[in-house]
Amino acid sequence: MLTIYQPEKITINGKVRLQATFEMEGIEDVLWYETSENFGGFMTRERVDAFLVGLLWLALKKGENILVKGMVSEKLYYGLNHHLIPLIAQIYKYKPIHVLCDTLDSNPLTNEGAVGTGLSCGIDSLCTVYEHLDKAVPEKHKITHLTFFNTGSNEMMGSKKWQEKLFQDRVAWSKACAKELGMDLIVVDSNINDILKMSFVKTHTLRNISALLVFQKLFHVYYYSAGYQTLNAKFNKDSASYDVISLPLLSTENVTFYSAGSNYSRIEKTKMVSEFELSYHYLNVCLFKVKNCGRCLKCKRTLLTLDILGSIEKYRNVFNLDAFYKIKDSYIKEVIESRDKDILFKDIYEEMVRRDYL
Repeated sequence: MLTIYQPEKITINGKVRLQATFEMEGIEDVLWYETSENFGGFMTRERVDAFLVGLLWLALKKGENILVKGMVSEKLYYGLNHHLIPLIAQIYKYKPIHVLCDTLDSNPLTNEGAVGTGLSCGIDSLCTVYEHLDKAVPEKHKITHLTFFNTGSNEMMGSKKWQEKLFQDRVAWSKACAKELGMDLIVVDSNINDILKMSFVKTHTLRNISALLVFQKLFHVYYYSAGYQTLNAKFNKDSASYDVISLPLLSTENVTFYSAGSNYSRIEKTKMVSEFELSYHYLNVCLFKVKNCGRCLKCKRTLLTLDILGSIEKYRNVFNLDAFYKIKDSYIKEVIESRDKDILFKDIYEEMVRRDYL
């Protein structure tokens, strides 16, 4: 049994931390989320929701039921037990587990009505921002706040020192972009990666949603940028492949989650972003650097798409285009040869044919 206790809020070195003790197999530990004092007042110690979602993968991996010694949102409790946990168990061939909690609450907390999305400055992220700047978006669904969560994406490779530098560089980059958009950036640090010790790609949705559930007194809508087009999505090792199902099931009486951009292909998203002038200064897709290297997997894919769309030179200030041009021909060959095995390559190839690029 994995037991989670009621969270507490403390202040450490000018930062506000929401933390909860949990124990499993006779070992006790603490999961925490930390942010600046500006947003610490919105941290939700009245619900265990964030920690339940954050530790769900740990329980699934160990095949242990979860006992919550505190209050859980009734909507989340139902969504997990009756829908999401059985789905994840079927996808990954895990033993089905159950969440046990005697104290459920269906009453919403006082909420500021904020609308948020993550700002990594990647294609998915900037597409979500750009789409919701449209005047057709209803007032209560317009983005008011941007977030940057350190839940594992910056810790996928390299030394701890290198990971910390990458995190700080990316935060500075996103803060500058948020400032130009005239919005606050809520930065959240966490030790969830050290707790889970699992693939980030496999677990990122629950990690990031857990960080957002910390702020249920602030947000009433949150857009989680889709990594897959729903039309072509098939269950795989990336949790993004079933976000369109999982996100509504992670919603509570306070906050509703949407899979933003899930109706667009990667080509369509890149085209939208290429029409967003702010992206010429802040697009960041690189696996290794804030100034995009031009050669890694994501850089190559993005730059070839931008070249096909006729927009590549707009990004000279944020990409090493010379590095890309040296490998461009070999990468085109790779895309053509692998188009039947990879849906993203298939889309790129079809766009090349459509525009007579070859």
